[in-house]
Amino acid sequence: MSVMRWLTAAMLAWCLSSPNAVHAQAQQSPTAVVPAASENARTVLARVQPAVIQVKGFFGANSAQAFHGTGFAVRAGGIFVTNYHVVAERVQYPDKYRLEYRTPDGATGPIEVLAVDVRHDLAIIRAKGFAPQPLVFDRTPPPKGARAYAVGYPLDVGLTITEGVSNGQVEDSFEPRIHYSGAINAGMSGGPAMNASGEVIGANVSAYLFQQLVSFLVPVAHIADLAAHVTDAVPETSALQQSVVTQMRAHSSDLLDALKPPFVTQVSAGYALPGKIAPFVNCNAAGAPVSEDPVQMVRISCSAKAGIYVQQGLSSGDIKFEHYVLSTDKLDAWRFGGRLSALSQASGAFGQRRHVAPFACEHRVLALKGFDADLMTCTRGYRKLDGLYDFVIRISSLSGGAGRGFASHLDMYGLEFDAGMAFVRRYLEAMAYLPSEAKR
Repeated sequence: MSVMRWLTAAMLAWCLSSPNAVHAQAQQSPTAVVPAASENARTVLARVQPAVIQVKGFFGANSAQAFHGTGFAVRAGGIFVTNYHVVAERVQYPDKYRLEYRTPDGATGPIEVLAVDVRHDLAIIRAKGFAPQPLVFDRTPPPKGARAYAVGYPLDVGLTITEGVSNGQVEDSFEPRIHYSGAINAGMSGGPAMNASGEVIGANVSAYLFQQLVSFLVPVAHIADLAAHVTDAVPETSALQQSVVTQMRAHSSDLLDALKPPFVTQVSAGYALPGKIAPFVNCNAAGAPVSEDPVQMVRISCSAKAGIYVQQGLSSGDIKFEHYVLSTDKLDAWRFGGRLSALSQASGAFGQRRHVAPFACEHRVLALKGFDADLMTCTRGYRKLDGLYDFVIRISSLSGGAGRGFASHLDMYGLEFDAGMAFVRRYLEAMAYLPSEAKR
């Protein structure tokens, strides 16, 4: 018998004659240790489960649901909070939609909407016939790295808890949000997010599409403030709808006020163009490092990411802009101008007719700093959000450096007219052609 075969046989005989030794080794295996965090998830879920409901929406007399989300008790008497976007269709079309709740035990009943906060995507509702003990709030902002949990009804598969980490409040965000590195899926909207002690730190609100474990929470302070000021009386539907309009107009005013300081610009191909004009505005740039195209293009994209969900198919209250900076040493002026002109068109999906009126547009030529530009200005009003407008602005350079030019797209949604036009003027005044920078 070879030495290797002898050792293998000896070890097998020892294992068969010493089961306790094998058991002892299994006990030492790291996979046999249950993480304390997962144990705590069961404790947190058991604590909050009695106060969590599924919020279900139905179209007309249908028994099949049209949408659903989650809610949790925040005051005695059956007062719950959920996301505004969960109940938005009921608020906007009360004669078409109805709301019901379902408890973890399977009990059901009607829901009434008492108040909305569209800016923070919150709504206070009352579950008639169900009044559990409210959950406890922790108003202290959670530190980065703290254990956190989110509870809700994802994809209609039953009450679920996910485990993650709080990464504190999102930096440079126009509206406050907490970054939660755990899963929040469709249907969990409006559910509670808790710390390791089971105290509420926020409400589930959204996740980045196509991004793994990048989710956000509305801080609990906004939930507590809304719940503290709500009354037991059920408001008229018209009052809720007017509250949405008032809040959207306040959001518009605050957004444009935050963009009043002198514009930060960046220079490309000799043109100074608006860039990161506020801390909460995100910008990125891209271009082709290797290209056989006779025209080289740099694309600069910026967005405030301040949009608010109003109802299905309509988000508003946002600003974004893009610059397409072109340069060539191969095309003549006529062909180069054609390339610029093709980038100056307004095209794409710009909303549904049930939400907005048609655009009214005008063209004009402007003398800006160091160059002339073609300007197209299009505006339209909202059918329900009285006093708010969308703006589609297209600017393209007509003069400047030879073989140099740009097209700029400015799109603004749900802003008051005079303030929106004042922003357009500041946007144009920030542009300039700087010959000394043209070759850099």
